[in-house]
Amino acid sequence: MMPMVATTSAVVPLAGLSMLSTLSPDDYVTNAHRDHAAMVYAVALRATRDPELAEDVTQEAFVRLLTEARAGRFPDKAGAWLYRAATNLVISRARRASVARRLAPRLAEGNAPDEPDRVALRNEGRRELNRALMTLSGVERRALLMAASGASGLEIAARLAMSHGATRAMMCRARARLRERAALLPDQVA
Repeated sequence: MMPMVATTSAVVPLAGLSMLSTLSPDDYVTNAHRDHAAMVYAVALRATRDPELAEDVTQEAFVRLLTEARAGRFPDKAGAWLYRAATNLVISRARRASVARRLAPRLAEGNAPDEPDRVALRNEGRRELNRALMTLSGVERRALLMAASGASGLEIAARLAMSHGATRAMMCRARARLRERAALLPDQVA
């Protein structure tokens, strides 16, 4: 169960709201802790089923109450306020845990940076591909780049103002020239 907060100030019951004006924020929270700590802990324990997490939620609820009291905002019903704060904290923690579980596989993928030699080979391959593309005519290059971007044959033909058959034949010849050029390149690392 939650330990009680030790304090040297006088403990005053929270029975009347008229007494709030005479209480310091610390005394107010001390009294609220004495009166409601067991209830807040029970609410948190019932929701989380984890004693340590319930203690954390209880502590956080009282820290928030202290923050409110020090800002001059004393809840009319501390028990109800603490109940709602504890419930909200449990819900927030559950949401964060859900997001963490959903995104954890991305962290485990181990997207470590590539080794320098792989990066160098990939860059060299890109340079060679650009050189090979530059050997094609502008229309052939544009058609192949549009196809690589996902454009359909009919879209490419319309964009180039050519018939669909002529576009397909031109792209076939251009791809064959690129394959010949690629065959002359040394093997590349994927």
